[in-house]
Amino acid sequence: MKLKVLCEKCNKDMNKAVAEAFETYQVGKVKCKTCSKRNTRYISESDLLIYFACSCILYTLAVIAIYFLFNLMTTISPFIVYGIIILLFIGMYFLTKMICYYIYEKAPFKSQWKTFEFKEDVEGIKKRLKWQFILFLLVALMFGSQPDLINYAFLLLITFTILIIIKVYLSLRNERNTVESKKKISAE
Repeated sequence: MKLKVLCEKCNKDMNKAVAEAFETYQVGKVKCKTCSKRNTRYISESDLLIYFACSCILYTLAVIAIYFLFNLMTTISPFIVYGIIILLFIGMYFLTKMICYYIYEKAPFKSQWKTFEFKEDVEGIKKRLKWQFILFLLVALMFGSQPDLINYAFLLLITFTILIIIKVYLSLRNERNTVESKKKISAE
C-alpha cells in the first residue's frame, strides 16, 4: 500500500514535507517545497497525538521483542539475533513513515473536519510532544537496561501508551466539540 501525498496546486510529491511535519510535531498546513502553496489539510494536535501513540506502541513492541530476542541469544547465534533486530528497526522506520502518510491522507477518527483550522499553541504542542517522547525513551532505556527492573519497564511503557491513547481520545473529543460549536454559531 503506497500512500502518496500530492500538492493540490502543482501535483508534486509532498511525502517528505508531510513526514517532516509529523516527525518534528509541526501543527498547521503543510507547505509544498516546489510551489510554496499550503494544502488545505490541517495537521492538528490530535493528528500528532495519533502519530505519537502509534510510535509509542511500535517502540513498546520493539523493546519487548528485543528483550526476548536477547534472552534467545543463548540458544540462537548472536548474528541471527542482530540481523532480526536490524530488520525490526528497518521495518519500524518504514512503518512510521507510512503511518504519517496514512494519518495525513485518511484522517482517522476525524475525516469530517480534517481541513478545519484550530487556534492552537504551535510551539507549546511541539515542545510538549518532544518532551513526552524523550520521557518515553528514558523510561524504555533506564528501566529496560536493568534485567531486575524489566517488569516495571514493561508496566510503565504499557501504562504510558494507555495514557497517550486516552489523551488522543480527549483531544479528538475537544476538536469535535469545537467544530460543532463553530457550526452552531455560523448557522445562527
